[in-house]
Amino acid sequence: MGAVDLIRAGEPTPSAWRFRLHELAWRDLVEALRTDPLPFCGLWCDGADMHALFILRDAPLAVTLVLEDGRYPALSPAREVSTLYERAAYDLYGAEAMWARDVRPLLDHEVWPCSTPLAGQPGVSEARTGLVAFQPSEKFVAATGPVDGWGPASGGVAPPWHVAFTQSGGVIGLAESQSGYAHRGLALRWRGSRAEEACRLSGRLVAGQSVAHQTALCMAVENACGHVVGEKASQARVALLEMERVLHHLYTLADMAERAQAPLVAAHCMMLRETMLEQISPVTGSRLLMDCCRPGGVHLPQAEQMGALCDSLARMGLAGHPALQELWDSFPGLAARLTGLGVTRTEDLARVGLEGPVARAAGQDCDTRRLLGLYDGLWRYTAGRQNGSAADRAQLLLDEIAESLTLLAKLAVHLGDAAPGRETLSLPDAEGMAMVEGPWGRVAYWVWLHQGRLAQVFCHNPAAAALLVFEEAIKGQPVEDLPLLACSLGVNAAALDG
Repeated sequence: MGAVDLIRAGEPTPSAWRFRLHELAWRDLVEALRTDPLPFCGLWCDGADMHALFILRDAPLAVTLVLEDGRYPALSPAREVSTLYERAAYDLYGAEAMWARDVRPLLDHEVWPCSTPLAGQPGVSEARTGLVAFQPSEKFVAATGPVDGWGPASGGVAPPWHVAFTQSGGVIGLAESQSGYAHRGLALRWRGSRAEEACRLSGRLVAGQSVAHQTALCMAVENACGHVVGEKASQARVALLEMERVLHHLYTLADMAERAQAPLVAAHCMMLRETMLEQISPVTGSRLLMDCCRPGGVHLPQAEQMGALCDSLARMGLAGHPALQELWDSFPGLAARLTGLGVTRTEDLARVGLEGPVARAAGQDCDTRRLLGLYDGLWRYTAGRQNGSAADRAQLLLDEIAESLTLLAKLAVHLGDAAPGRETLSLPDAEGMAMVEGPWGRVAYWVWLHQGRLAQVFCHNPAAAALLVFEEAIKGQPVEDLPLLACSLGVNAAALDG
């Protein structure tokens, strides 16, 4: 039997797309997944059960297993990226993955007041050292060459995660990351929250991706309620998603250019972005587009101006895009610095299931917008290169900026002077799931509603897969290009730590 048949042979649950398995069937599923290409979306614990989420074409397919004495068979022998989810589940709940590929701490580095804080009986605090220490894998310990590191403790400005690597002659050999420094306890904060509170939290999970996270959570809540928002509110959400994509890509390009010693290009990107922000802020009420999407619709101070805003942004952006493209192509040394840098291999992308711009720049045909009815008649993907280098990723971001601006021009006509708003939801005891295409790939949310609140929330984003691809892509690259590669691959510590 294939993985899908094994899952659907399980015990039905109130949700038509989630099934409950016993331990032997779960083990059979792990074996089937070794050869079955069923896309893996995430793994999480709720204290009593383990849940695994897969995507079958455009629909969710989930499986649940009750914990036996706090243990369960690991998925990581079949899906490498699940190692990060398994490590997080152990740190938070004490759920032990049997036969796991990696059992090192992910979030808990012995500075918390207690261990397994979300377990029914949290661990004791007396044995906590209060000191963070890098814990390498056996493979890293056996590697040869001097060991160096990059992160906040190494000086300079760096994101809150640590990369240890071996090097020889200024070239990186083996690399491993340690995260957890940006953990904010969102799983606990979401638990038992009102829908509005949960939406606000999701908008602060990843800077620059608020719309994607809040839209996905709102849609998951609405799916659980069986509610469909109005056409204008849906179109306003698409407009916000595409505005965020443009702003995010411009920021990423500026960051890449700055790290590649092209300050003029970086300044040009940021000037265009800032000009757009000046127009966006009065209409949406937020420069960062936070809290524009709410359960039941959208919340915009000047909702009737959304059509005009889309038209203005499209005109200004499309007029300035050719100059930005020419500057990017002609700036001395920029193309040479990025070409051939950090090439991603197809087998690595497939192994960890990374999608989004990184995969599309390597020739993969993957975009969640294809699956969403929100985009029907509005969007068709046409851009992208195939070689998977930093240069290809930068060019794809430039192409996607132009595509999103074109989409905004179409939305301006659809929205006109309409004032999209929101409707009040009645929350039943149910669960729902939804996904959108964020700036770095698929963002998905699963919610369980109980007694008018969100009893559990799970968020999937590309951060875990991006980290594993990063650790592979930097092998053989110059040490000084490590920050540039992290930027071009979309590695994000806050998104990973939760």
